[in-house]
Amino acid sequence: MSSQINLIAIISPKAGKVDRVVELLNGVSQYVHKNEPGTTRYQINVEVNKKSGVEEIIMFESYKDKAALGTHGSSDAFKNFQKILKDEALVGAPMQLKFVKEAGGFARL
Repeated sequence: MSSQINLIAIISPKAGKVDRVVELLNGVSQYVHKNEPGTTRYQINVEVNKKSGVEEIIMFESYKDKAALGTHGSSDAFKNFQKILKDEALVGAPMQLKFVKEAGGFARL
């Protein structure tokens, strides 16, 4: 049985702040790629609701195990990201985390 942890993080930037949040996340992503080998996926996606025009950032993240997730959550890069979100008032709602388990299907990578 795999100890891999998969999660979806949903970030709700305030209107006009999506690009800034994506910029910050790309910086975090570079840090994660270089310094967190236990993070196996850190993908940034933007979703736009066609009816309301509201944009959300949907992160797909995978960690080798619980320790790798802990390393990410306690990193200075992630803590700094969270601080900037607050200091610059970039988000309109708390980040949502959804821990998911594969239930079927496949992935061609």
